[in-house]
Amino acid sequence: MTDTPDHIKEIQLQLWLSKPPMERLRQMMVDNESLFLFWQQMGKKDANQDQNMIISSKAE
Repeated sequence: MTDTPDHIKEIQLQLWLSKPPMERLRQMMVDNESLFLFWQQMGKKDANQDQNMIISSKAE
């Protein structure tokens, strides 16, 4: 995102760096797991849409 002002980005960075390394690592792992699950669900939706398109094109 490019709409966040630089001074806010600096504050966010300082807050992040003020956390202990283990907390930052834990947060990164939680965030990665959430992203992985999101993309996994999106892949299932895409596969279902592809399957539905194949079925509907055969019906025509």
